[in-house]
Amino acid sequence: MTESSTTDAAASTELESRYGAPRRSVSAKSQRWMILGALVLAFGAIVYFTLGNAVGQLTHNDVGYTITSDTEASVDFEVSKDQDATVQCMIHVLDNSYAVVGARVVTIGPHEGSSPGDRSEYYRTDLRTESRGVTGVVDSCWQLE
Repeated sequence: MTESSTTDAAASTELESRYGAPRRSVSAKSQRWMILGALVLAFGAIVYFTLGNAVGQLTHNDVGYTITSDTEASVDFEVSKDQDATVQCMIHVLDNSYAVVGARVVTIGPHEGSSPGDRSEYYRTDLRTESRGVTGVVDSCWQLE
């Protein structure tokens, strides 16, 4: 053994005793498995939060309306809810100054279906109005206990 290698070994031993042994790097194969595991966990989290938010959530969308006469209108709308839930929706017909000229509470009971695609259904309701309306909207929906 030469003197420089002995000096290097002594310096290395001294550094190890002071700062600890140098870290070993993670192998490329281990890095690939860690990345794959992180991707699987991220995908699982996305699926969990997407499905978790859909279950139990009540949403409504205006689809269309028809002003039949000065005293009648109909409103088409979509409601997404759990199949076994009963909800009520407030439907409004508005005039050109956004005043409510017709209103009705619609009760929507449980319906058939078991897949997540069966959560949404379309409805049409007819309303009597005080004067000619220009639009029909779903104001709000709520779940009955």
